[in-house]
Amino acid sequence: MILTEIPRYEFYPDIGDNLSLPESERLAVEIIRPTGYQRSEFTSVEVTREYYPDDQPVSDDGKAREVKKLKRTTAQTRFNADYILRNCVGKIRNLTVEQEDKDGKKTAHEITDGTALAECRAFGIEGIVSAVCLEVQKDELSDSQKKILG
Repeated sequence: MILTEIPRYEFYPDIGDNLSLPESERLAVEIIRPTGYQRSEFTSVEVTREYYPDDQPVSDDGKAREVKKLKRTTAQTRFNADYILRNCVGKIRNLTVEQEDKDGKKTAHEITDGTALAECRAFGIEGIVSAVCLEVQKDELSDSQKKILG
């Protein structure tokens, strides 16, 4: 069996009008492919079960009764975005955040790496974080990567 390894590559998130911008102006995120070991830190799954109040085979007064079935089961997968951004994101290009102080004065700063992205509080950052987390978790080559590899 032969697998393909691409340790680092640029990813252009498909958010807003990012992909319609000229390539030099697009938001670009360097993805550092995770090792097999790191993948265990990416997600956690939380499963909850909800039963009817009379789900026990014996009532409070000790009499046998027919047990009602499970009312509901839910499962939720959670990304460990902090871990992903800090360990699997390298350089970031073309992402600026403006902050306004009490006097209305705006200051801008660049988000240049995964750690800065993890600590960013800007509105609209959730879409970028979600796109990056999904890309890092993806375990297949995109069509454009296949073309590059030939």
